[in-house]
Amino acid sequence: MRRLFFALLLVLISPPHLHASDMERRLEAVFLGRFANYIELPDRSRSRFVITLIDDNPFGGMLDQIYKDKTIHGKPIEIRTTTRVREIGKTDILFITLSTTAARQEAIDYAQRNGIVTISEARGFAERGGIIQLNFVGQKTQIKINYAAAQKSGIRIGAPLLSIATVLRGGES
Repeated sequence: MRRLFFALLLVLISPPHLHASDMERRLEAVFLGRFANYIELPDRSRSRFVITLIDDNPFGGMLDQIYKDKTIHGKPIEIRTTTRVREIGKTDILFITLSTTAARQEAIDYAQRNGIVTISEARGFAERGGIIQLNFVGQKTQIKINYAAAQKSGIRIGAPLLSIATVLRGGES
């Protein structure tokens, strides 16, 4: 919880010239790494922690800037982008910006089979099997976690992250 607080503080002290959407995007970028600190993934022997964005990259170079010289679970962070599910490859977090429900579902299904944490802003994402749905309403962050989907993927989510989210367990919140 302390780490999430510091992440929020970091975003709040960002330069005042940032627009609200820029601040939201920066907060979202920080959350990607913070979420990972409270998630236990299936055993992997890779040397890097990989965050992949599929379809659009709404962050520009922000992720590279934030995560340069940082680590997650003791591993350096690699940021990747792709446009097709078949090109996702080995990754730890998949940030999904695909525009259609069918395309998002294909990405969710791939991630579930491969023990990948899925994150998206899309409405109904968590209800359709995505693990973390992140939205901004007004100036408040809303986090929805599909706990059943995480378990199905072999992913364990720590209590500090669950405590700040709406949690879906078996389709119910």
